[in-house]
Amino acid sequence: MERVLEDIRVLDFGRFIACPYCGMLLADMGAEVIRVERPGGEEDRTIGLLGPNGQNMSYPSYARNKKAITLRLLHSEKGREVLSDLVQKTDVVIHNFSPDAAQMMGLTYERLSAIKPDIILTAISCFGSEGPYASRQGFDFIAQAMSGSLALGGFPDKPPIRAFMNPMDFGTALGAAFGTVLALRHRDMTGQGQEVDLALLRTAVSWSAPVIAEADVLGRVRPKIGNRAPYLGPTDLYECRDGHVFIATIMDTLWKRLARAIGREDLLENPNYSTDYQRYEHRDEIDPHIQVWCAERTVDEALRVMEAARIPCAPYLGLDEVSSDPHVQATNMLEYKDLEEPGLERVPVCGIPVKLSKTPGRVVTRAPRVGEHNLGIYRDLLGYSQEKMDALTAEGVI
Repeated sequence: MERVLEDIRVLDFGRFIACPYCGMLLADMGAEVIRVERPGGEEDRTIGLLGPNGQNMSYPSYARNKKAITLRLLHSEKGREVLSDLVQKTDVVIHNFSPDAAQMMGLTYERLSAIKPDIILTAISCFGSEGPYASRQGFDFIAQAMSGSLALGGFPDKPPIRAFMNPMDFGTALGAAFGTVLALRHRDMTGQGQEVDLALLRTAVSWSAPVIAEADVLGRVRPKIGNRAPYLGPTDLYECRDGHVFIATIMDTLWKRLARAIGREDLLENPNYSTDYQRYEHRDEIDPHIQVWCAERTVDEALRVMEAARIPCAPYLGLDEVSSDPHVQATNMLEYKDLEEPGLERVPVCGIPVKLSKTPGRVVTRAPRVGEHNLGIYRDLLGYSQEKMDALTAEGVI
């Protein structure tokens, strides 16, 4: 076995981040993931900044290693018939539609399991399939706002600031891939399929549960403190002569190393700085000492001292600097694919986030064009004649 999911076929109805990233993870590990989109393509190809080929820089990452077909499900009985044929040849269906939208397209577990009893449906939505908000629409930002996560970001006496890397989308995608693999394992043992239900809000609340407990049980609402760390420290982004470094210290051992590294052993004698919480409470006294030390040094000089003292630290890198970082390059955190488009011969896509020593994932193929694999899937997999395919194309079904 070269990759662990090489005998699994997935129909991917994902849009934008959460579901497409889940499908990407499965495809990286060998699954045949077939992206299904409306004739003409989906908007997640074209939202945001566009390259010379008219598509954005997100799609090449999330759709790499996948195949692509077109199929119209809304208001199309023939489209539903084609879906039935596809499901019979499929192990897993994934989507990130709201429950109402999934119902309209025939992508419910009740319908899919009637077609193929051992099918696995992985459904991602903002609020999940149950509860009073199940029918509402939502994105990552909405989950941040409702989970308390949004309340954590920003600076004192300023409006909150959301996280900009869509953590609830990516976190839910990871959970979806994990849940899908668990369901496949269960099917291997029992022969039974099942539904895997995920919600962006559930992900967000599960991550913010400890700080919710602080508010509910201790009556302490965690403050907004910018780049600092709550109840710990000193931890912050500090300015050097030619840039910034992030220094992170927790526990007495790291604090003692830091004080010695910046030549301020005298700080260790102050009884007000004895614990993480005390140092947090006196952060406005301690941080200026670290800032003065950093301001006298370049980033490289500060990093050398911190690394020698075994203190967690990192340079602040702009988005235009990450791809040239030697560790990012050496460990293939970014990989480059030729999109076979003028001006896009070398485009970075995310590397394999999960490293397996014996059956590693691989980035094999570029993201597919709209309907690029219609012929191979409809003719070769489903056995449709050319006449049938021409008729479905003429009617706007595929």
